[in-house]
Amino acid sequence: MLVLNDNDIAGLLSLNEVLATVEAALVANEQNSCLVPKRMHIDWGENTLLAMPSFSSDYFGTKLVAVMPGNRQEQLAVTNGAMLLNDAQTGFPLAIMNAAKLTALRTGALGAIGVRYMTPPDIDAVGLIGCGVQGIQQAIFACAVRPVTKIYCLQRSAAGMEAFRTALHAQFPSVAVMPCENAETVLQQASVIIAASRSATPVLPDDARLLENKHFISIGSYKPDMQELPDQVFRLSGKLAIDSVFAKTETGDIINPLRKGLLQEKEVFTIGKLLTGEEKVDVHGTTAYKSAGMALFDLFMAKALYEKAKAGRVGMDVSF
Repeated sequence: MLVLNDNDIAGLLSLNEVLATVEAALVANEQNSCLVPKRMHIDWGENTLLAMPSFSSDYFGTKLVAVMPGNRQEQLAVTNGAMLLNDAQTGFPLAIMNAAKLTALRTGALGAIGVRYMTPPDIDAVGLIGCGVQGIQQAIFACAVRPVTKIYCLQRSAAGMEAFRTALHAQFPSVAVMPCENAETVLQQASVIIAASRSATPVLPDDARLLENKHFISIGSYKPDMQELPDQVFRLSGKLAIDSVFAKTETGDIINPLRKGLLQEKEVFTIGKLLTGEEKVDVHGTTAYKSAGMALFDLFMAKALYEKAKAGRVGMDVSF
């Protein structure tokens, strides 16, 4: 069995290869060519365990992830876990890999796919609420799909901002990082706003004058009691793209707009339909996209990482 750690995964796939892998998963989901059971959430206190299986014709995989908010106080990663990849014909375990790194990459790509298909092609400034591990990936992947020159970030701490700047400049050294004291400033400076927080309440002001004709991507919320985007976003957009149908029952950014009548069921669609041409959006008006994650993205990423690692003799083979 092949073991891939954080460093192994980081250098295996290019940004474009990660994007292509996640897009292929979105299309496969639209074609119903894979089996994706509903993922299991187990909560204890403020902590959450996510168990996420999925199956294709050649592989199946299971990701186990623990989300531990209290780790911040110990300067430890909030999200940790492992991804197990199996042969679909024999069931034999082929690889185990760092799930936190895999998740960060595929979620960064999911945000960038929203940017690619739901914003004008000449976007050069991005706003970011949440500059942690996932915020860094959102910024990096956004720069991979648009000619970004500036990223306006809501600054929580000088140290966090410096860590963000260092990580971004390792891949895109010419992109300027612009710290902002409040969300209003971020909205005034950028037309694409990415929210990568775990906030229970909206991270942007519910002011139509600030929100109109902008593009919103919510990445961070993953529970029914979490909502990153304000209600006016859904009123203005009139449509909401989501990354999977499971998200409709998993996160407040979809549950609440439907419950309040801000959106109708027919106005919520999977973003894979933009890739297949079944849906269209006006990228010059207000657009909204919510990504909550799905096991199929992890399976496709695990397959791509495993096959690239085997070909390049990366990682460590162990007896099992």
